[in-house]
Amino acid sequence: MSRFENPPIRDTWTQPGVVPSTVRGLALGALISLALFALACGGDIETRLAEVRALQDVGQFNESIDELREILAISPNLPEANYRLGVALMQTGEPSRAVWALQKAAESPDYSIVAGLMLASAHYSIQNNEEAIRAADAVLEVDPERMVALLIRAQAHVGAMQLEEAWEDTERLVELYPDEYRVRALQATVLADLDRLDESEEATYLLKEMGAASGDPELETRSCLAPAYFVQEHRKDVKKAEEIYRECLVKYPNDSFTIGQAMKFFDRIDKPDEATDLIRRSVEAAPEALALRSNLATRLTNAGDLEGAEAVLMEAAESFGSAAAWNMLTTFYRRSGDSAKALAALEKVIELSGGGSDQLRFTQADVLVDLGDLDRAEEVAATLKEPTYARLIRGRILLERGDAAAALEAFDAGIRHWPNNAGARYLAGLAARELGDYERAISELREAIRADSGATDAALLLAHIYYERGEYKPAVNFANSYVKTPARPEKDQAYVVGIRALTADKDYVRARKTAEILKEYTDNPSVWVLEFARIDRAENGSEVALATINASGLELADAAYEPLFRYWAEVLIELGRTEVALAKIDEKLARDPDVSANHEIRASLLAELGRTDEARPEFERAVELDPENAAALGGLATLAARGGDLGAGVKGFDQAAQFARGEPNYAYSAAQLTLASGDKAGAEQRLRKIVRRSPGHAGARNDLAWLLAEKKEDLDLALSLAEEARRMDSSPDILDTLGYVHLQRGESAAAVAALELAVEAEDSPSIRYRLGTALNQTGDSERARLMLKAALDQGSAFPEREAARRELAALERP
Repeated sequence: MSRFENPPIRDTWTQPGVVPSTVRGLALGALISLALFALACGGDIETRLAEVRALQDVGQFNESIDELREILAISPNLPEANYRLGVALMQTGEPSRAVWALQKAAESPDYSIVAGLMLASAHYSIQNNEEAIRAADAVLEVDPERMVALLIRAQAHVGAMQLEEAWEDTERLVELYPDEYRVRALQATVLADLDRLDESEEATYLLKEMGAASGDPELETRSCLAPAYFVQEHRKDVKKAEEIYRECLVKYPNDSFTIGQAMKFFDRIDKPDEATDLIRRSVEAAPEALALRSNLATRLTNAGDLEGAEAVLMEAAESFGSAAAWNMLTTFYRRSGDSAKALAALEKVIELSGGGSDQLRFTQADVLVDLGDLDRAEEVAATLKEPTYARLIRGRILLERGDAAAALEAFDAGIRHWPNNAGARYLAGLAARELGDYERAISELREAIRADSGATDAALLLAHIYYERGEYKPAVNFANSYVKTPARPEKDQAYVVGIRALTADKDYVRARKTAEILKEYTDNPSVWVLEFARIDRAENGSEVALATINASGLELADAAYEPLFRYWAEVLIELGRTEVALAKIDEKLARDPDVSANHEIRASLLAELGRTDEARPEFERAVELDPENAAALGGLATLAARGGDLGAGVKGFDQAAQFARGEPNYAYSAAQLTLASGDKAGAEQRLRKIVRRSPGHAGARNDLAWLLAEKKEDLDLALSLAEEARRMDSSPDILDTLGYVHLQRGESAAAVAALELAVEAEDSPSIRYRLGTALNQTGDSERARLMLKAALDQGSAFPEREAARRELAALERP
């Protein structure tokens, strides 16, 4: 899957922008200054700037970037170089990276207008409305009637919901430029936002008249639809809107913009087939229009027809033979997760582009990382002249090599210059998660979604993180966000995490509704049967869950249904019917005797029945068939620990953890055995690692909190861990730990509250001892005496028995 944004490739169908003519009319003083500076540098900078001007005059903005970087390395404050770099970055689709250079250029009086306008535009394009207003203000202080500055400021005010300020700018624009189409379009928008609908409707029909009379084909098509938008959105008159759309389609049958907007409209009014037929007819009528083919491919992709979309794009690439057409195919393959095909298509783009720019080599390195070819990716990365590209791709390579800390440093440096790169934010989130900094991970992943919700799996990862942390509502929200994004490859995972979060939150009605959607979405029926069974077990108990699985009629011995089989066996074990599951796994083994998982499951069932001598050779056979079967390795480790060989148990669980990436329970078992062997320092080190990497592991948080409280160190961390564990699990052991941490911190009242809940759930003498101690510290000596006496009267041995006896004796002393 692609990680970074795919840089745009310009072709004849996309006209590059033009550098404003004001750049060529610099004041004489500025020219003299530049001439003197050029003499000081041997004339080299002025010569190179002349080359840059020539490149940009013919629209070769990509080619000018490397030259400008070298000029600025020599003279970082040179206004024209900074301005032209900002222009180049804007023209190549990177407004967030253009900001810094444009800010530097705008500091010069000679560039305060042109660079200030470009800066305001850059901020507005990345939805940084406050900064856009500030940049426009600076321009208007110099030139109060500058139309573009007023337009940007008004639009930014709209974006910031400052409608009165937007209207002030709009009135001024209408007064100054009454015949300007953009001004009248803004007027219609602001009037509608102010709920002045009659005036807004009148303005939209004026736009249609202005466009029709303009002689500009682009304005004609866009203005034709203006009334349709209005009646659709503000009058809610779908019939009238449809009339206008059809009128415009008749008038402009092959215009990609009109067709694209009409398709969206037909989808909204539940006529998707008509929308698809419309774009197909348009492609047939205008096969030379690359944009129409792109629209058709996007349409098919969003509908799930990836083969159809690929065929459309492949035909376009082969027939057009242009870099732009091949780049469309590259983007498709990257978004659909086919990195090998993406690389082949990208190499064709590089060939057609005459060797490729930094942007293309950056993308090439990114795809090579997708393919796991890190050495070649590093070779390509070494050729990058643009520092931001080099830092970001280096960070990704470091992350893949396992150095999350160094990767995050590289991402930080790159993000400073490219803050709206969704892929960089996503990868920074991954690196932060690897380091256990979940707050940072969440922040970066949210930024990735804000920058481009469809570019990465950030929403899915956030759903998993929140689910693991026991924060079920945001987990559901981000799962929903993911499934609503078109062309996401793992929607079944998002549905599953959403269902499980709803189930954990006891919202069984919504959980079932979502499972019904999953039922229609997945081709494997065991996936949705499993989720219905989990809901039933949570709401109604294991008997109902078992009935749900049995009623599905699925042949559980089928290898494709293994996760459901495992869950079915787990339910049978809970109900005391392990022998039933064992009989079924014997059927599976008879069918597939050389499948490692079958031997491992049979061994686990035998171990559950206490038939250890039979279980061990089954686990060993499973490992023989698959040396990386983590569950089988874990099973052997469990048998070793039960036999008293804690060292072998630790070693076995460590091996299992190595092959079960993302599954913390093997590492946790190793930590528990380490603690049982008396190595508290080693156990603490292991628990810290689990806590860092697994935000939802309550047991590791509980145990680490206890160890820290026991030695009265890092008590703030201990309390944080205990509270996190309590949020995920309210079992007596975890309540006991929370109470103990409060007790060690001297927070007696809070300790009593937690320990009373623990005692209610489990009548443990150890918990009663700690509750008695906490009550004594609050001054309630009578209840403390009764609690300590109850602990001792239970008769059973417990670790704190002697301490409880001494404390009771002290309380009863006259």
